[in-house]
Amino acid sequence: MTLTTTSTHAARHTSTVAPGLSLPEASERSGYGVSTLRRHIKDGRLKAVKAKGRIFVRMSDLDAFAEPEPVQPSEASLQEWARRMAAKAPAMRPEQRQIILAAFSSALGEN
Repeated sequence: MTLTTTSTHAARHTSTVAPGLSLPEASERSGYGVSTLRRHIKDGRLKAVKAKGRIFVRMSDLDAFAEPEPVQPSEASLQEWARRMAAKAPAMRPEQRQIILAAFSSALGEN
C-alpha cells in the first residue's frame, strides 16, 4: 500500500505506509508495556509482522487482543458471591432493603 503526498512545490513523493502500529504506538494505544506486547507476540497470543527489522501490529489485531473477554460465571458461583457480600454488608433497615430489592428487580426487568 502506498501513500502519495504533495509538497509545496507540487512534486509528488511516494512513501511506503507501515504495515501497522509500531510496538511503542501499540503500547500507547493498548496500555500494555512494550515488553508485555513482545511476550504476547512471542507466545502467539498477539499477531505481528516484521518489516525492515521492526515489529508491527495491525490495529484490528491489537484491538481484538486488548478487548476484554466476557466472563460467564455459573449460577452457583454467583450465589456464593452474593452470600459472601451479604455476610459482609452492614445491617439494613426494612425500607433500605426494599429500596435495594426494587432497584435490582427493576434492573433485571422483574417489575
